[in-house]
Amino acid sequence: MHTLANTASSSLSLPADNYIYSIAASAPGSFAAISSDDSLRVFDAANLERVSVVSPKTHDGGVTALRSCVAGGPQLLVTGGRDGKVRLWDARAGNGSAVAEMETAKHAPVLSVACSPETSTVVAGTELTSSQAVVAFWDIRSPSEFRFQYVESHNDDITESGFWMYIAGTNMIGTMHFAGDAQLQYHPSRSNILLSGSTDGLVNVYDTTVTDEDEALVQVINHGSVHHAGFLSERTIYALSHDEVFSVHPATDPDEPTQEPEPVQFGDVRESLACEYVAQLCIGSQGPYIAAGNKIDNRLDLVPLVSSPTWQFDQDNLWRLPGAHGEEIVRSVYLDEQSRSVFTCGEDGYVRAWKPTDEQGETQAQTGSASAKSSRPKEKKKDRFKPY
Repeated sequence: MHTLANTASSSLSLPADNYIYSIAASAPGSFAAISSDDSLRVFDAANLERVSVVSPKTHDGGVTALRSCVAGGPQLLVTGGRDGKVRLWDARAGNGSAVAEMETAKHAPVLSVACSPETSTVVAGTELTSSQAVVAFWDIRSPSEFRFQYVESHNDDITESGFWMYIAGTNMIGTMHFAGDAQLQYHPSRSNILLSGSTDGLVNVYDTTVTDEDEALVQVINHGSVHHAGFLSERTIYALSHDEVFSVHPATDPDEPTQEPEPVQFGDVRESLACEYVAQLCIGSQGPYIAAGNKIDNRLDLVPLVSSPTWQFDQDNLWRLPGAHGEEIVRSVYLDEQSRSVFTCGEDGYVRAWKPTDEQGETQAQTGSASAKSSRPKEKKKDRFKPY
């Protein structure tokens, strides 16, 4: 096991009693965050207290999703909201006005967003409205009209904007409706392939060059109510349900229709990972990690997911974030290659930065608006897997 030390913490100057939903890269050296006050803020990776407010009110009724999008020039930020709108923001403008705005049919609340810079496309997944959950596409150069829509592939939210609280070994005890992480993702190298996940239990993969919905579907995975799903690699898909059941599937190649997916089923990972919940799956230069949280022990573990000889968790090489966000849930994790840091945000209302201890075993814990953990000695074990 390896340890990361908390080197900085910041509330991003949020009003009291707010929490942070999600963080995403904004530009080199900076990150964006959406919060329960519905604001969009940008902070400096090197100094978390250096914060600017892009918009104090991104969406009426609540912001639900955040993604970054590089579109032939400035790096734009994409947000979705319960007002049925998708908005693009230039973080450098700082005037509180969106660069572009798109709207769903029947004002269906947007729960997930994705962006394909190569095709100038923004896509949104909606809440189930009038018996339809829609995957809607727009050309950002013509935001007033749909490029096309898929309206029959899912029969429930894409994906649920909530965190389903479970306690290990017990039944579900409640559902808290917060903003949810987007379960729409483009293929890492093929800009025409899109993945969507839904609480109807399905993970769908589409060829978006095909507008006919039946013909566009190239793969359907029946996993159970989808909390997180995406591409692990060009040929691999993962799925995580709201009850923490995890699986890995080969991605069907449209050019090889005879390929039969052979999933690896992990089942409920809470016992095997000694966690209460999975915050997300994140991918660094050394591969994918499961971010597994435990509120009772006040920790978050980044557990490597390795593919040899078969897909499995390498718990001997996990990275532990002691203290994490205290007794509050970690909502989002970002592995930053540039600063060699891990950034987390959570329901305690803070963003925290984490780094490995230095070679002398000394890391000065810098405090922002909240106290960071004290320095911790470096564990002298092999660092084969680093989360950045």
